[in-house]
Amino acid sequence: MGRRLKGARRLKPSSLRSLRKGPGLLARQASASPVATPAVSRTLLGNFEESLLRGRFAPSGHIEGFTAEIGASGSYCPQHVTLPVTVTFFDVSEQNAPAPFLGVVDLNPLGRKGYSVPKMGTIQVTLFNPNQTVVKMFLVTFDFSDMPAAHVTFLRHRLFLVPVGEEGSASPTHRLLCYLLHLRFRSSRSGRLSLHGDIRLLFSRRSLELDTGLPYELQAVTEAPHNPRYSPLP
Repeated sequence: MGRRLKGARRLKPSSLRSLRKGPGLLARQASASPVATPAVSRTLLGNFEESLLRGRFAPSGHIEGFTAEIGASGSYCPQHVTLPVTVTFFDVSEQNAPAPFLGVVDLNPLGRKGYSVPKMGTIQVTLFNPNQTVVKMFLVTFDFSDMPAAHVTFLRHRLFLVPVGEEGSASPTHRLLCYLLHLRFRSSRSGRLSLHGDIRLLFSRRSLELDTGLPYELQAVTEAPHNPRYSPLP
């Protein structure tokens, strides 16, 4: 993802003046009504998030200067590290959907062991734009105290806007995805846990503008794989 593609344009930090504050709309969940959001095809709704995370869309360009500060707390607190974020944007205007940013934090500069974290606790990832303004601070709690040695797993943390009163619903009618953080974990042969590979983020270029007249609030959802929860190292 870090390679610059031929024909893709690269934006300077000064071009970020149009990036508004506040959560943005990435995509409406497939169960949602088409009212008050951009028209997105059913096919895109089903694969939009995964396609972005896996790099299946051709990028329109890149933005330089984003960074991420990574930290953790639990039985011990590893030293915070700050790493560059490769930010790519996409043109999906043919689907009339807001074009999101994909941010990738390469953890390889930290060494083969990645970023060491306790077996349970909280991960903090703070995303900064080129002006060193906070875009979003993610706080994700986790418990991998039962994770066997030499295994891998992941967490996918999403932040949605949901109408007030539907927060407890398993499938709110107007749930909108604002931010996403994808973390990969690996336990060593000695059982030590670390973040490894990369950290991936999705966030929007646009502020969220809703005309439904409904009050919305943020809802955090963190998911992990099931059956199996952990997979052996290849």
